[in-house]
Amino acid sequence: MIKEGYISQERLEWINNNVTRNQNFPWYHYPISVIGYSKNWPSFAHTLIGRYDYDNLSEGESNSEYEPFFTDLIKEICVENNIRLKRILRGGVNYTSYFKAKHSHTHYDHNWEHYNIIIYLNNFSKGSTYLFKETYEDKVNPYEAKKIIKELKADVGKYVIFPGKNYHAAGSVGDDGEYRMICIYTIEIHDKIIKVGKKAK
Repeated sequence: MIKEGYISQERLEWINNNVTRNQNFPWYHYPISVIGYSKNWPSFAHTLIGRYDYDNLSEGESNSEYEPFFTDLIKEICVENNIRLKRILRGGVNYTSYFKAKHSHTHYDHNWEHYNIIIYLNNFSKGSTYLFKETYEDKVNPYEAKKIIKELKADVGKYVIFPGKNYHAAGSVGDDGEYRMICIYTIEIHDKIIKVGKKAK
């Protein structure tokens, strides 16, 4: 199951004013983007909600003044797509720039049933999200998945929802003067997704 749609222009304008065009938005350096590989590409990130701790059954805490906006947006996307949200597992905003490889290291975020929601926040060329056939049931992280089953193309304001058990990877932007900003949430849901969503009004 894969779903795609667009956030509202009003929501996108808030993101432009407060994140993508905000020179004071706080970014934090991550020298290793995916653990377990000898070669990596550094990135910047802003944690909105910390990771859910399944060992202690503890929900991640809000880590940012921007979190309420993005969490409300994720809830809107879930309602629009008839997704019965059970729990947010983590949330953040990521910033990556150009690299020569087609995509970053393949990975999954949690080794239990979940869904990923990605929102593309700015304009850039290329920079798709690639979804692979291999899942955490087949191979354990780290693993270089090989079989791409879907290219989730980027477009400003677009969101994509896909099953988190599949390996996935971020594509590089098309030019060294570009950068890729996304919001990423991982969630658990009640039951199953009922029907296909529609473009946001």
